[in-house]
Amino acid sequence: MIEHDLIAYGPLLSDDGATWLGTAALIRATARQAARTLLDPALYAGIEVHAWEFGGRR
Repeated sequence: MIEHDLIAYGPLLSDDGATWLGTAALIRATARQAARTLLDPALYAGIEVHAWEFGGRR
């Protein structure tokens, strides 16, 4: 059973586009843990999950 839908995913770059700062992923998920499963924690220093809905944060 898929517990998430990927809406958008891509790199966060510095203003000049030369430095990778992180990755943003917009995911519709049934729970925070379901959203976390999309990103491999071995590839990132940290993963933050924030409640969000179309139009902005709740």
